[in-house]
This record gives sequence, structure tokens and C-alpha cells, in this order.
Amino acid sequence: MNLALITVDSLRADHVGCYGYNRETTPNIDTLAADADVFTNAISHACATRPSFPSILTSTHGMLYGGFDHLSEEQVPMSVPLSENGYATGGFHSNPYLSAQFGYARGFDTYSDQEEDPNLTSRIRRYVANNVSGPVHDVLSWIHDKAEEHGGVDVGAYYQNATDLTDQVIQWTESAEEPWFVWAHYMDPHHPYVPPEDHQLFGETFSRRRGVKLRQQVLENPDSLSERDWSDLTDLYDAEIRYTDAEIGRLVEHFTNTTWLLTADHGEEFYEHGNFGHKNRFYEEHVHVPLIVGGDAAGSGQHDHLVGLNDVPVTLLDVANVPTPDTYRGWNLFDGDREAVMGGWGPETGSDPNRVRLMHRTPHRKFIRNTIDSTEELYELSTDPEERENVFADVDASNHIDAVEKFETEIRETARTTDAVEIDEDLQEQLRNLGYKE
Repeated sequence: MNLALITVDSLRADHVGCYGYNRETTPNIDTLAADADVFTNAISHACATRPSFPSILTSTHGMLYGGFDHLSEEQVPMSVPLSENGYATGGFHSNPYLSAQFGYARGFDTYSDQEEDPNLTSRIRRYVANNVSGPVHDVLSWIHDKAEEHGGVDVGAYYQNATDLTDQVIQWTESAEEPWFVWAHYMDPHHPYVPPEDHQLFGETFSRRRGVKLRQQVLENPDSLSERDWSDLTDLYDAEIRYTDAEIGRLVEHFTNTTWLLTADHGEEFYEHGNFGHKNRFYEEHVHVPLIVGGDAAGSGQHDHLVGLNDVPVTLLDVANVPTPDTYRGWNLFDGDREAVMGGWGPETGSDPNRVRLMHRTPHRKFIRNTIDSTEELYELSTDPEERENVFADVDASNHIDAVEKFETEIRETARTTDAVEIDEDLQEQLRNLGYKE
């Protein structure tokens, strides 16, 4: 049996139709979900791509083994045991933090992490960075930044669009020898939001310039956005989801003799807690993600028990009847015996175990410890789903504290001293365009 892992960047669960959203953002996913297993309480172990994917692909945690700069030897992508057991393996994405130089190509026969060719503006910026120095460099860079800030200038191809990615994955699956495993990561719901016009069904139709300009404004001065600006951002985000949904529908329709799993690496905040995007925090808009299993080996129905994204590799390997590596920490999604999901993030890719933000998420509570700012938060999710009232001072949080302190010990015990991956100017340019500030 073939296996497909479909991940979507920045897709929060409550903007998906089958998770209760009141807009038709995901008609194809909703149709697929009607005959699939839908997990309503799936939680990401991190709140951004870089610390999240070690869980999704290696069933470990981004905070272990020295942090999430790159995959360590102990973090074994599921592509490795699948390849060793006779699967053809292909990985396709355009997120720079998932590129081969960060260790994600291990076990893949074919690994495509290409970015689109930069446009003229972006090529000029790269030429300036590589060939011009001193005051001239500073002036030209300032002009570029201001052009984007005030004019909404398109500064380059931020990622491969969903149509091209789908075409590429379909072409590979048609030529790959069965059984195969394919991973496809869609970037389109990641800001900047520049959806095709024919998918802009919510509100008015916006130009690409408007999407880029709004992105720049919200990253630099979110307090300056009007209520209309926030509404426009939401409309654009939902249109990106609608576009991605259409391409996911086209991809899954192509599958035969395949079990597929659809999820997201993290969500996206629209100022619910005073910020935009995915700013390394652990509120529900950041960590509650969709998770759907469909195809030949799946059943159908809704599953409300707590699951984490490091359950994904274990489940797919179980479908393939392939043993899991010893370092895997997840369970099969269908076992339903998980008591909590542990989340984590730290500055400088989590390399300092004494400076961390950690989450202990149980079915009805969430505890967040921030050793950077020396704060602790506890929310009763059953009565306060929007996480407005911190009740840490009023209730017994000893079980959460014990779990977090145990995880802090694991972080220290598994810490490694390794050289960080050197990022060249081309990669730095793409990261800047996507709003990454690490």
C-alpha cells in the first residue's frame, strides 16, 4: 500500500470547514473528511515550522538533542525506515527551513526543496548583498525595504505555489515504483497572502500588491492596522486555504491504493492575543491543527481524544507494518491513550536549555511556562476556550509543573553541542521574504 503525508503550512483548525468554520474554505477536504478519520483535538508540539517538523517527520521533539537548528542523528525521518523496507520515497516542498542542508532529505530517493526563480527585484537585492558594500549598500537596501513597506512591491517568489507542487507530486507518483511514500508540504496559507483571484471568494478581490503590503505593515506595526485591514487579511488567508484545498483535492483524487494523512505544522494568529502570524507562542490558534486520515487503510468517523503530531510517523509506519526507530516518542493515533502533548520553543533554535517556552496541553487544560520572561500561565480550556483568564495562581498546577520540569531535564540530558547550519545569502533572502526573524 502507498502512503502519502500532506502537510499545510500555517493552517489553523478552526478555519477548516469540517472543524466548524462558517466559511466554505475547504470544500474538497470536507468531502474527503466525510469518509475519513477526523481527529478534532490534534495539537502541534511547536508554534512554528522549524521546531514543529522534527515531531511530524521523526516522532521526536524539536527541543531535544540540542535544539531545532537541524535534525540530529537521533531524529530519524520516517522516510528512512520506509526506504529500508522497500518503499520508493519522495519529498516535495519549498520551505527553506525544511531543505536538505537541515537534514530533512535523509531517506528520500527524490527530494525537491527548490524555490521558484526570484523576480527582478529580488535578483537586484541579492546582487547588492553579494557585490556592493559600505554606504551604497545601506542606501540601496533601505530603498528596497521602503518600497515594499509603502508600495507593496513584490520582492520575489516566496514559495512554490500549490498548483506547481501538486503537478510535481502527481508526476512523481506516476513514475515511482510501488509501494511508495510521498510527502507534500503546501506553503500557500503562510503569509504573505497572495491567492489567485479565482479563489478570492471572501470579501473583495485584492491585488498581489495589497497582500504583500499588508504583510509588511502587520509585521512591522500591527497596531496601525484598522479593523478593515484585519478583515482583509483574514479574507486573503481564507482564500489561500481555499486555493490549497482545491489542489489537495486534485492530488488525493489521483491516489490509488493509498492511505493518506493530512495535517498542518502550526496555526496562525490574527491578533487574538496581541500578535500576528506564528510568533513562538502556544495559544490554541497557534497549536490546534487539523488532522485527517483517509484512503485505503482508514475508517471513518470523528475522534475527540487528544493526539500530538509526533503520533503521525508511528501511525503511518504501523499502516506499512514497518517497525519504528527506538527514538520515536509518539503513539498510533487510534490508540487514544495520550494524557498530554508537550510543546517547546527557545531562542537561538532552542540551543540554550535554560531559556525556553514550554507547553503542557492536556484534554482540558493548558499550562505554559516561559523561563525567558519568568511567567506561568494556566487556562481551563473547557470553560475558557479563548484563553483569556490565567488561573495559575488560583488552582493546583502541580501535575503540569512536574511534567514540564521532567521535560526540562530531558532537554538538558539530550543537549548536544553542534555547529549551526550556515545559511547563504540566497536562503537568507527567502527567509526574509517569508518574515522569519530567527
